Amino acid sequence: MVRQRRKAGLHPIGDVAAAAGVTTQTIRLWEKRGQLSSTRTDGGQRLFTGEMVKRAAELAAGSRRSQHHQAARPAASPDMIELASTGMRIRRARIEHGLSQQDAAKRIGISRSFLSTVERGESGVSTKVLAKMADAFGIAMSGFAVAADPKKRVMRVADRPRTVLAEGVSWEELVAPSSHDLEPALLHVPRGRGSGGVFVRPGESFVFVLEGTLTFQTGERLEEFVLGKGDAIVLDAGVPFSWRNDGKATATALWVELIGSVRKKAPEKKG
Repeated sequence: MVRQRRKAGLHPIGDVAAAAGVTTQTIRLWEKRGQLSSTRTDGGQRLFTGEMVKRAAELAAGSRRSQHHQAARPAASPDMIELASTGMRIRRARIEHGLSQQDAAKRIGISRSFLSTVERGESGVSTKVLAKMADAFGIAMSGFAVAADPKKRVMRVADRPRTVLAEGVSWEELVAPSSHDLEPALLHVPRGRGSGGVFVRPGESFVFVLEGTLTFQTGERLEEFVLGKGDAIVLDAGVPFSWRNDGKATATALWVELIGSVRKKAPEKKG
């Protein structure tokens, strides 16, 4: 059975670890971070493609180089690690939809070179660009977060999938991806940061400010609204909007998006 799987181009976790020169625990950690992906057999065994074997070897080589220069380099912050993880998940989503970097960049409206730096974790994207990526791949924005069990009905604080973007803006998913049409998340916006420009969403969004202030511009004339703690706004589907934090502290908001329309407009995968 194992030989048949290897002939099919799938490799068990032990072979991947041996090829990369690391432990199976390290392979599991990289997969949890979104840096590797696998399929599962009916019995729960992880199987990796040849591309993932190559990627594991690259990660191991990079880790060894990093350890060699550790004394001369500052330690990576949690946000830097999460940023790299977000880049890997963007890359995985692109590959799953059969798109080259050039094709994906054209759909999104960015350069191929910028997309490449994002996928390598060297650059972050704004919420505006992440939304365009989600639309280009026909997925919800939560599709770029660490995968959670879709059957999970309760999301504990410690288990929330987190997506870190440019300039420290981050999203925390409050439910696991599922067939529900409503998708709630917590948006954290550091002082002086914003969405990265005006964009639209295919579904309606409800926003409730929990802490700090957020300034929204919405509609064709970009009418401006300043929301403080306890204020709320509804953003209509297909209507342009942007947001920014002009306050003195990090702003946090509950963001609930209607994503049923995202599934209806999902583009077909290539290949």
